[in-house]
Amino acid sequence: MNKANELSESIVHRYLTLVRYQRHVGDLIRRTFNISGRQLAVLRHLIQHGPCTVGQISQILYVRDATTSCLLDRMERDGYVTRRRSREDNRKVYVEPTEQGREIVARAPMGTIAVMRARLPEQPIEDLMLIDQALKKLSEIAEVDESVLD
Repeated sequence: MNKANELSESIVHRYLTLVRYQRHVGDLIRRTFNISGRQLAVLRHLIQHGPCTVGQISQILYVRDATTSCLLDRMERDGYVTRRRSREDNRKVYVEPTEQGREIVARAPMGTIAVMRARLPEQPIEDLMLIDQALKKLSEIAEVDESVLD
């Protein structure tokens, strides 16, 4: 095997390992705390940034509003969040964590994405630029069409 093939296999291996590890951590959180990684991410965001609208939560999760609404329905049913209408604009609905939601966040470990969001800003800017360029190039090679994700 030549060097290009070896490096290509190493890149694919590292990418798949990261994806598999993210799933592993998500499954562990789900089994241990009976909450999905996305739900936990929503709770962490609400605790750190305060009440948010469905649209704001959708942006954080990189999903459609309809997907977020279903997720929030489950979270509200399970007692993790509450929703309330804005006093200034009755069309806006704000989501807030409940005490039960706060307790879950206090006990559950951070997921892979949360760890990256916390630790990446601590890295040297040169490293961040290299990582960003590498992921951009990988997306180009894989022919990722971000427009289908909106």
